[in-house]
Amino acid sequence: MNDITKTETTDHSSSEVAHLFFDLYNDQNVPAMIELFEPGGVIEYVPFALSGPVEEIGPGSWGVLISSFPDLHNKVRSVREDAGGRFVYVDVNIGGTQEKEAFGVPSLGHSYDVRHFFIFELNANRKIVSVTSFWDNADWLRQLGRTDL
Repeated sequence: MNDITKTETTDHSSSEVAHLFFDLYNDQNVPAMIELFEPGGVIEYVPFALSGPVEEIGPGSWGVLISSFPDLHNKVRSVREDAGGRFVYVDVNIGGTQEKEAFGVPSLGHSYDVRHFFIFELNANRKIVSVTSFWDNADWLRQLGRTDL
């Protein structure tokens, strides 16, 4: 288990911070995920039309997912950083088995595995300023058993 509280993000490259984010997500450590962000950092989940400060959106979205999909996990496929280290692009699969309702989707006990694309913007101190994420929401819903799309 990673412990960001013992390591300053300035000691890491931008790509390492993105990897750390997903390690902490696998560990289901929402408080440590939030610590990677600059205060007031923004999360934007495009398919959900959900955007706002990490302090509000993070616990609500990540907490609901972890609670509803207790085996929630991710597998990072690739990480690319721009030359200046300001932007990091992550291709990752996220999946789990649903045990209770999440985001209005009742649990049918189905599992999902959906490819996501994340864009991280970091400041000079290697704190996350914003994260924007995209995925095929129709595929996610279909895998969970929704047929009324």
